[in-house]
Amino acid sequence: MNAGKGWTPGQIGYCSNVHPTRDLAGLQSSIEQHFQGVRTLRGLQAQNSGLWISALAASRLQQKSARSAFLNLLQRSGLRLTSLNGFPYGQFHDRAIKAEVYLPNWAEPKRLAYSLNLAHILAQALPPDCHQGVISTVPLGYAATWTPTLQQRAEYQLRELTASLAQLHRETGKKIVFCLEMEPDCVLETTDQAIAFFRRWQTTDPNHPYLALCFDVCHQAVMFEDCFQSLAKLRQAQVAIGKIQLSNALICRLPDDGRREQVLKTLSDFCETTYLHQVKARDAQGRLQAWADLPAALVECAKLPGRYPELRIHFHIPLFSEQLLLPELSGSQIALSQTFDFLASHEDFRPVLEVETYSWGVLPAQLRPTTESAQLQGIAAELNWVEDQLRQRRLLQSQAQEAYADAL
Repeated sequence: MNAGKGWTPGQIGYCSNVHPTRDLAGLQSSIEQHFQGVRTLRGLQAQNSGLWISALAASRLQQKSARSAFLNLLQRSGLRLTSLNGFPYGQFHDRAIKAEVYLPNWAEPKRLAYSLNLAHILAQALPPDCHQGVISTVPLGYAATWTPTLQQRAEYQLRELTASLAQLHRETGKKIVFCLEMEPDCVLETTDQAIAFFRRWQTTDPNHPYLALCFDVCHQAVMFEDCFQSLAKLRQAQVAIGKIQLSNALICRLPDDGRREQVLKTLSDFCETTYLHQVKARDAQGRLQAWADLPAALVECAKLPGRYPELRIHFHIPLFSEQLLLPELSGSQIALSQTFDFLASHEDFRPVLEVETYSWGVLPAQLRPTTESAQLQGIAAELNWVEDQLRQRRLLQSQAQEAYADAL
């Protein structure tokens, strides 16, 4: 991240979990085809990236020869690896993953082993002028199956993680920070929950500076949070934010007239079998109603017309999408504007910025890119959209002014 005011175009990257990669060979192919394709479309010689490296690939990259070849590939590709997405563990695209995306959770040893593998990769891959990297991770686990025993185990493993990261920092001079990513229906889903967790964590873990927060705009918009206010509360509570994932939630405003049935039918086109699409709504009393997945919300809304005027859906739609298919379906661009406005109001706050729209391949047929080239053009368009938002707020620097400093 940038030591001065704002970001350069090359510092605006995207999470590569949008590209299916099962193993190291798939990751390498994705870098050569997808990453370089997007970078070329943007006219950049180098670009930051928040790669997703599966557990299988991360294990393989612990071998010296594989690591060396990987580092050479990064250099040839113009990929500046400053961040990783350490949330999904295994296969992420080719089957119904749903709530399994949270497994292994932080109570399981596999999560710790995977995370440490990622930390060692990133510490070696950081550009010479970048002394800190960030890795986003699961917000402990899925709330529906969480228990006090799992919480205790998770905190033990997180202490093991931060102690190892402190040791890695001493050995390499590179600081790697893990960022818990709040998400609807997880143990940490709201800003207030995150603040409560970190207030306690900062008093109990001597290595607490190696654990921070990842703020995903879509997730907090689904929770009906004002992102400017949420970021302000986190800052006041001195909760470090290492990464902001720029993402756009799907919002449905349900009419009371005859269009209601058509709107629900069109919204059902967003029901798909791969990912969870949690839904939140407010009733007339302002109480938050939650559904674990979109199909359940549609069933209840059909039975109870007028009960829930607005649905907020955890479906990452392209950042530039303001309206989709019908006037009643829109994106959460207000939340994105709130986030950019907060950045403009706090010049000393410079987290990693990454676009995370992993759901291009499961959009309704009318919105889905039909070719790989079209998808890469869509990703490049999202990154250009971010540039425009930063430029409007005088937060976009020229590439020549690039300089790196600590992330938090």
